[in-house]
Amino acid sequence: MAFFAGTLSETRVLIHTETNTPIRRETYRVPPPNTRHRPQAPTGITRHNAGFTLLELLIAVAVIVILAAIAIPNYQGYVERARVTDGKSGLMQAASEMERCYTVSSTYPATGCLKTTSSPDDVYPTITLEASGASFTLKASDGTRITDGCEVLWVKSTGVKGSGDNLDAVPPDPGDCW
Repeated sequence: MAFFAGTLSETRVLIHTETNTPIRRETYRVPPPNTRHRPQAPTGITRHNAGFTLLELLIAVAVIVILAAIAIPNYQGYVERARVTDGKSGLMQAASEMERCYTVSSTYPATGCLKTTSSPDDVYPTITLEASGASFTLKASDGTRITDGCEVLWVKSTGVKGSGDNLDAVPPDPGDCW
């Protein structure tokens, strides 16, 4: 038969067990709970349950800022390239319309064939045609929200492509836009 004497708040606990061997008493010291050296939150609860420290929050903010500094310029580059691709798509659509007219009439007429007057998403709101019967030049201009030198894109009936206002450069420089 075993018995327990004392409470946990006392400084000593007596545990006795009854066996066939001579009586042996064991005494263990149980220290009282001490929260005096633990940091406490303003509410009085221990620090473990109170939330985040200022240092933890600063580290989290620093990680977010570093990730944003890397991600935002990359995203802006992707958006810029997508806008230029919209202009190239409009020019290619207009060029295919001109080639269809050429297969019917064996000439590039200045009027009547071009139905595409802007890029598909209207990033380049103006697509103009300069046709002389034997050749044409399509020019997409007034590119909105384009900042990398691709504000003006052009393509000729010979398949030569470029950017900028210099349509007669020899050799033509397609630049980074094509």
